[in-house]
Amino acid sequence: MQEILSGIIFGIGVSVPIGPVNILIMSYALKSYKKAFFLGLGAMGADALYLTLLSFGVLKFFNSPTGFKILAVFGAIFLTYMAILILKNSKSNIKMQKTDSFSLFGIFAKGFLINLSNPYVIAFWLSSAAVLSYMGGNFILTLFGLITGIFLWIGLFPLVIFKARKVIGEKIANLFSYISAFILIFFSIILIFRTFWET
Repeated sequence: MQEILSGIIFGIGVSVPIGPVNILIMSYALKSYKKAFFLGLGAMGADALYLTLLSFGVLKFFNSPTGFKILAVFGAIFLTYMAILILKNSKSNIKMQKTDSFSLFGIFAKGFLINLSNPYVIAFWLSSAAVLSYMGGNFILTLFGLITGIFLWIGLFPLVIFKARKVIGEKIANLFSYISAFILIFFSIILIFRTFWET
């Protein structure tokens, strides 16, 4: 039980920091809880894939300078693409968005690709594997707790934003869309800068 609780705390801890995924979850949650939730599920799916690959030692190539650069370029392009989509849809009315048809699989795929194309996610899970092993006890139970913690965050975080959307109002929601888009572009620039120019 202690391993599960430690894993849950660790999972919530790694999910809270503001990054591209949480920025997009907030942006989607202002219009649709399902969109935000499935985006988070997609990102969690990428985490699960990386954890699986890590256990088989497949991540060694992507942790190399060449693999890191390939993922960084792809990640920066995809983040910029997502920012453009947010700017394009920023003036969409929140109430109208509720009735729009959208593919939940497509939203899931976006979240999956954002985490999959972020080389820092690989670096994070490589370091986290050491943290999990140092926790001791049953590794499987700790891992289960970790996944549960992440799932709790992607379920509750967008729900709070979605419930507060009426208080936020249309103008503030649109403003937040612009801010979200520019933050994503900032993340993409930083990703390229740190990968190719920072010494």
